[in-house]
Amino acid sequence: MVILAIALMALAGVVVSTTMLMAHTIDKENAVNLGVEMLETLEAMNFEGENIEDFSYTPDDDSKFSPPTWEVENLTGGKNITMVVQWNGILGSREVTLERFVADPGPD
Repeated sequence: MVILAIALMALAGVVVSTTMLMAHTIDKENAVNLGVEMLETLEAMNFEGENIEDFSYTPDDDSKFSPPTWEVENLTGGKNITMVVQWNGILGSREVTLERFVADPGPD
């Protein structure tokens, strides 16, 4: 009985750690989706001639994600945007960093 109890406790630990890892993966996927959505918004603004450095975003009140931050580096022929999305998940504070080059729009 003791050996069986030890084996069942070990299996329970596997279930708990798998659930935590799955929750972390879902959070990370949502963070990447938020970052990509923000990069697409900034890219669209660039093509419409708006200043992407002045744009701000505030997530929903119940969101576990902090407002994304980004840096814009002006390069020849376009801009390089580095986006950071942070959140507090089941495994602690985490972040993902996304980067995109946005070409300058051509003449009208």
